Amino acid sequence: MVHSSPRALRSENIFDRIRAVATRNNLNVHDVSVQDLEGKLHVEQHLELDERLSLKDAHEEVTKLESEIRRDVPEISSILTHIESEPSTIETGDEIVRDAKLERRLKAIAAHFPEVLDMHDIQVKRVRDRLYVSCHCTMSDDLPLSRVHDTSTALEIRFKQEAPELFRVLIHPEPRTDNRR
Repeated sequence: MVHSSPRALRSENIFDRIRAVATRNNLNVHDVSVQDLEGKLHVEQHLELDERLSLKDAHEEVTKLESEIRRDVPEISSILTHIESEPSTIETGDEIVRDAKLERRLKAIAAHFPEVLDMHDIQVKRVRDRLYVSCHCTMSDDLPLSRVHDTSTALEIRFKQEAPELFRVLIHPEPRTDNRR
């Protein structure tokens, strides 16, 4: 039996080296951010762990991961990890809700974002008595992904501000040339 363990080369960028350590430990890090402050590298990241873990056990996992990252990437001065619960159960939805008034409100909000060319395929679901909304937003083909993400995040925040009954919002961005509606 051959078991491979990913190891990032020193020539790889710091993000790949951090992710290689996480992958080697069967962990999923995302939203990795590195800041250079006065010549010292500071890492912030999100780590998904099984929702059934206690905080103590989850924190021990984080401590082990951070130690290993520091060992493999010694130029890092500090690491701050946001712990997220990774779902391990399938949530039972109660219903798909048609709410034309809410959809109009959301579309009106999206109209204030010049990057959003169109909003469609809006779904409102009730899960554990909470409202989940998902939608597709068409944007310009050549819009940089960082701007797409910033726009989607800002739109999600505005949706929740204007419709506080929303528990979760998920926006699927798509380029103008590939919107399949």
